[in-house]
Amino acid sequence: MVSQNALHHAEKCRFCWMCRHLCPIQHHTGKELNTPRAKGLLLSMVSKESCVFDADMAQAMYECLLCDACVNDCCTGYQPPIFIREARTEALVNDLAPAAVMALIENVETSGNIYGMEKPSFAQEGADVLVYVGEVAACKVPGMAKALLSLLKKAGISAKVLNREPASGAMLGDLMGYVEEVTQQAKACAEAINATGLKTVVVLDSYDAQIMKQQYAEWGIEIQAEVVTATSYVEKLLAEGKLAPKAENCGVGACHDDDRLARSFYEFEPIRAMAKAAGYELTEMFHKERLAKSCGNAVTLGYMPRIIEGVAANRWADFLRTEAESLLVANPQAYLCLSLNVPENKKLVDLYSALDELE
Repeated sequence: MVSQNALHHAEKCRFCWMCRHLCPIQHHTGKELNTPRAKGLLLSMVSKESCVFDADMAQAMYECLLCDACVNDCCTGYQPPIFIREARTEALVNDLAPAAVMALIENVETSGNIYGMEKPSFAQEGADVLVYVGEVAACKVPGMAKALLSLLKKAGISAKVLNREPASGAMLGDLMGYVEEVTQQAKACAEAINATGLKTVVVLDSYDAQIMKQQYAEWGIEIQAEVVTATSYVEKLLAEGKLAPKAENCGVGACHDDDRLARSFYEFEPIRAMAKAAGYELTEMFHKERLAKSCGNAVTLGYMPRIIEGVAANRWADFLRTEAESLLVANPQAYLCLSLNVPENKKLVDLYSALDELE
C-alpha cells in the first residue's frame, strides 16, 4: 500500500473541502469523487480495511491532472499529488490501472514516448547551450521547437540538440508514480546531458524542467549544467537586445500560465515579456499566475481525451470573459490541449513562433 508519508497527507485531506472548487477535473465533471478530499478518503478507508483498492478506485486516482492547484491553495501545506501518485503505483502493481493508461505505458516501453512513434529528431551541433526539446514538442508541436531553435540562431546562440534525445521521466512519472523505471529514465537523461559538457540546458517544456530541477536532486541525480526554462532564456535574450523583433500591433492578448511553470517555478514575467515583444497589448484572465486554471496536459489527454476537451474549454471560457483576441502560450502541452477547441474568431498563439516571424 502507499507509504506512511502519503497516508499522512491523505488522512489530513480527507477532512477538508477547502480546495474542491479549484480542481479542474471536478469543475468539469461535477463529481465529488474527483476532489482531492475524496481521493484522500478512499485511501484512508483502504488503510483501515473498510474497503479494498479496486479498479474503480484506480480509475478515480487517474482522474487528476497533478496540476498542483490544490497544493498551491493549501495554507496547511498538505499535498494530494503525493498520495495520488503513490495510488497510481498501487494500481499498476495490482493490475488495476485503466486500459488506456496501460496503452500509454506500453508505448513508452516500445518507443520511449507515450505516442508509440519514432520521436522526430531535431539533432544539431552547437557549442553554447543544449536545448532539450521534449517528447510533446517533438511529436505533437514541432513548430514550437523549430521556432525556439530559430530564435536562438538569430540571437547568435550556437545550440546543440541531442540525437535520440532521451525522455526526462516526467511523463512516465505522472503515469506510474516515481518508481524505479522513472529514476532509470532520469539517470539516462542526465548522463546524456552531462556528456555534452555544456554549461546551460534550455528546456522547452516546463514539465521536463520541473522534474530535472526538483525531482532529480531528490533522487541523487545530478545535471552538471544549469537548467533554465526556455521562457526565461528568451526573456534574457530580449532584455540583452540579442533578440530585437520588429513588433507590430497585434491587438489584445491574454497569457496562459501553464501548471508547472506557474506553481513549480512561480515564473510569470517571461511569457508576458515575450508577448509584449511580439506586439501584444496585454490583459489578464481573472485566474492567472499561481491561480491559473489548468487547460490539461499531454498525459491525461492521452488516456481521457473527452475530459481534457472539457477542461480546455473551461479555460477558453475564462479567456472569453476578457476583451482579448488571442490566447498566448509558451508551453507545448498547453498549446496541444488548447488547440482542441479554439473559439470562432479567436486565436491561439505560440509565442516562440510569433517572435520568430518578427525577427
